[in-house]
Amino acid sequence: MTAQAGRVVFTRGGLAESVHTVHVAVVDREGRRVASCGDADLITFPRSSSKPVQALPLALSAPDLPPDELAIACASHAGTPEHLAVVERLLARSGSTVDDLRCGTHPPFDPGVAADLIRRDEKPTPLHHNCSGKHAGMLLSCVLHGWPREGYTEHGHPLQVRIRELHAELGGVPLDDVRVGTDGCSVPALALPLHGAARVFARLAAPGGELAPALERIFRAMTAHPFLIAGAGRLDTTLMPLVPGLAAKMGAEAFYGMALRDTPKGPLGVAFKIMDAGERARPHVALAVLGGLGLPVTEEMRALAPATLHNWAGREVGTVEVELPSLRG
Repeated sequence: MTAQAGRVVFTRGGLAESVHTVHVAVVDREGRRVASCGDADLITFPRSSSKPVQALPLALSAPDLPPDELAIACASHAGTPEHLAVVERLLARSGSTVDDLRCGTHPPFDPGVAADLIRRDEKPTPLHHNCSGKHAGMLLSCVLHGWPREGYTEHGHPLQVRIRELHAELGGVPLDDVRVGTDGCSVPALALPLHGAARVFARLAAPGGELAPALERIFRAMTAHPFLIAGAGRLDTTLMPLVPGLAAKMGAEAFYGMALRDTPKGPLGVAFKIMDAGERARPHVALAVLGGLGLPVTEEMRALAPATLHNWAGREVGTVEVELPSLRG
C-alpha cells in the first residue's frame, strides 16, 4: 500500500491557494529504504539529475580531467562567461567545436547574460544551453572510448547504451526497468523507480566497487565547484556549500537528487519528485527532507525557502507549509 504523499501548501488569507504533491525516497548505498513519503516505487524521469551518471563514462576514461571540467559535464549551467569558458576547454579536448553540439539552443538561464546578449543584438548559441557541458563531456567520452562522435545523442549509440546500463547498475534495478524517452537536449531521458534514483545518489555519497574512484571524483568535482553546477541564485549552487557532505542536482519538472555523506544514519541518497512540476516548492521540500533526516537547518538555509509570503510592497500575505507525513526511518 502506498504511503500518504507529501504536500507543499501555499496559503493566502488562511486558505490553501495552491498545493504541490510530493513523493520522496531515501536509501542507503545498499538500496535499503531508510525513509519515504508517498510512492517510493514511482517510475519517473530524473531528467538533469541524471547528469552525474551521464558523466560517469567520462570520469572513467579521463582520470586526469580537471575537476572544473568534470563539474561542467554534470551541470545545468546558467550560460555565464565563466561557464562557457569551461565548456570550451572541455570541447577542445576532443577536437570538437560548438558546431558538434547537438543539444540545441536556448537563452542563457542567467538573466543578466541573457539581457546582455539582447543589448548587443547577439543570438545565443548551443554553448549557452544548460546542457552544453554534458554534451561536451559526451563528445570527449566518445573519442576516449573509440566510439563515433556522430550520432552520440541517439538511443542506440554505444555511449547512451552504456549510460543506461550504469543507471540500472547504480540504481539496483533490472535494465528493462530503466525506461527510455528523449530529453530536451536530445539525449535519452531515462526513467527508473524513485527508490532506484535515490540509490544512484547513495552510491555517489558512498562509492564502492570498480566505479568508486570515478564516483568519488564526480562527488568532489560537484562539491568543489557548486557555481559551475548551476549558477548564482540557483538551488544547487546555494545549497551545497551550506550542507557539509552534500552533492545535489536538480532535474527538470521539479525532480531533485541529493547525495548526503554526513547524516545521523550515515551516507544516504535522496530523490524526490514534485508531481505538478512546481519548481517553487523544490527548496521547501529539500529543507524539510534534510531536517527530517536529522540534519541541522540553519537560518541561512531557511532563507532559501521562506515560510512566509510577501507581496511587492513587503506586506506578509501568506505562508508556505510543508507536510511530509510519512517520512520515516
